[in-house]
Amino acid sequence: MKEIDLTALGMLSSSTKAIVNNETRLTDLIGEAHGFINLAQAIAGKANFPIEKRQDLVRVLKTDYENYGIHQHALVNANIDALLDTNTYTVTTGQQLHLFLGPAFMVYKLISCIKAAEHYQQIYPDKKFVPVFWLASEDHDFDEIKNTPLFGTQYPWETNQTGACGRFHLNDIDSVIEPLNKKLANDSKALTVLDTFFQIYKTSKTLSEATIKLCHQLFADYGLICLDGDNPILKAHFKTILKAELLERKSEQCFNAFSQKLSDNQLSLQLKSRPINLFYLKNNLRARIEKDDQTYKVIDTNLQFTEEELVTEIERHPECFSPNAVLRPLYQECILPNVAYIGGNAEINYWLQLTEIFELYQVEAPYLVLRQSVWLIKPKQDEWLEGHKISFQQLFNLKSEKDKLTFFSAKESASDLEGMMREFSNLKEQILNYANIEKLPNIKFLIEGGKAYEKVLKDLIKSDVQNQLEKNEGLLNKIEQIQSEGFSIQNVQERTIYSLAFLINYPNFIHNCFSSVYYKPGSGFFLNN
Repeated sequence: MKEIDLTALGMLSSSTKAIVNNETRLTDLIGEAHGFINLAQAIAGKANFPIEKRQDLVRVLKTDYENYGIHQHALVNANIDALLDTNTYTVTTGQQLHLFLGPAFMVYKLISCIKAAEHYQQIYPDKKFVPVFWLASEDHDFDEIKNTPLFGTQYPWETNQTGACGRFHLNDIDSVIEPLNKKLANDSKALTVLDTFFQIYKTSKTLSEATIKLCHQLFADYGLICLDGDNPILKAHFKTILKAELLERKSEQCFNAFSQKLSDNQLSLQLKSRPINLFYLKNNLRARIEKDDQTYKVIDTNLQFTEEELVTEIERHPECFSPNAVLRPLYQECILPNVAYIGGNAEINYWLQLTEIFELYQVEAPYLVLRQSVWLIKPKQDEWLEGHKISFQQLFNLKSEKDKLTFFSAKESASDLEGMMREFSNLKEQILNYANIEKLPNIKFLIEGGKAYEKVLKDLIKSDVQNQLEKNEGLLNKIEQIQSEGFSIQNVQERTIYSLAFLINYPNFIHNCFSSVYYKPGSGFFLNN
């Protein structure tokens, strides 16, 4: 296993790098004691988390786990029960729901979350930290999740369902399962893994339920808790912010003002706000809410509300209101005693943009932690890179073909010959000058001999350069083959290879990652597999 600094790879936004490196331009902007960059402050901010929220949180978790038949795991149960204790805090990560966990970074997110909770436990032994996976179950971007790429083939989920993806039923999941079974019919190892997944999907009513059961299957022994926030009991604790967002509409101005401050400090922006950062969520619908004069309309529907009707709807059915990316983090932080959020580059960037949104709605901010990245590399590839003295940083930063050829063309022998040519040219000039001054005989023969020597030397240099280029073409092909497996900025392995492929190819995939990766924000890890 080898470690690399992600900030050296050109993968991170300026805002995320500023958080990882605790840059002065950021601390000057938000203060050194801000929860986003100060874990102690984040913990202090949740010290008085309301007991009634803890009670409802535990009630929802226990109900879901019992309904899903996964309520008998001792460590998970202990972690759920611990949430009633005022000295217990959560460490959270979240992700849009994919079939089979989606890209490999989903596994790394969950491992990073668990590792962070363990690390904080060591720092604060008098407190308890519980890792939580927050399901982004209300996301309705089905096109983002419909395809499962596996071994060079796309397996689409053929369904006409719309609305929040976590609510999707799994009656038509055979459109994915049957082609996968057929493709891998002769691979007993693959079928064993697939059977475990398929049984979970076949016995689950919704994508959210299946995702929770799958994560429980893979991570329960590490104490991970899974929470679906699409719940009326939990949404009830968000009613005050729902009303303020709809009636006062202050968040967009607040968001834009702070985003401008970031931009003025050459810090990157990831997200845009709307006048109302809420969707209306019901059955197979998740659509934006906009205000038109005195009426609140649900876009692309016939639904509309007066202000009084809207307030009544929030009171009676808060579950019908779904936050977008600007408010989702606040909803999460309202219902969890959360002290740290583990996210990817884009997430950390857009959470930072919410600095004054948290202040506007008086929600305590969590510590922001960049998740670990992982690359699985074949031992022979690792040996080849070492043998050619190519670092992982160079592997990622060699982008164009010209860059790679230039890198490989040390051309030691050609450089020697070119040096000889320069020396000969200088010596020839000196001899000719001396011969002319002294009026020595046979200057003509001397000149002709010099030209012949130069021609031979030039031919040698040309031949040597060609040999070097041919040799470098082989090296170029090899490094491009390695990069094609996810070792380049344009083709990052954890985003292009799905978890299921690694789980099939490497039976101990999760265990090996978990035992090798450690808590170090801003770091990536290369594991031989």
